[in-house]
Amino acid sequence: MSVFPARTYKKAHRHGPGILIVIPSGQGFSVMWPEGEDKVFIPWHEGSVFVPPNRWFHQHFNLGEAPARYLALHAPRHLVSSSEKVEDLARDQIEYANEDPWIRETFERELAKHGMSSAIPAEAYSDAGYQWAYKEDE
Repeated sequence: MSVFPARTYKKAHRHGPGILIVIPSGQGFSVMWPEGEDKVFIPWHEGSVFVPPNRWFHQHFNLGEAPARYLALHAPRHLVSSSEKVEDLARDQIEYANEDPWIRETFERELAKHGMSSAIPAEAYSDAGYQWAYKEDE
């Protein structure tokens, strides 16, 4: 199970098909899109389930005041093909500093609806090499 802090979000990434995302706790949204095309906004809450399509970028946003939890379920390791893994970080992950400004704007707008602001350091958006290691067990 993965955990991420309140008022934060994961970097966009993509991989092959076959991963089912289950939300056991938290509230927020995910954004998914095929490269170069429109983004799809997916609200989620405790009990939500969704599957990112093959090679679509996607990322998860925590709009809660507490850490959110999600499970990424996939086939047993010995049956998993390499297409289910992020193969090349430079090609298959988007750093905060390199993301579409719409992502941050949307996150901040959604947080404001709940009377909150982002916990992500401003430096993460201006320096692609910024090393921000939040604690997943907070």
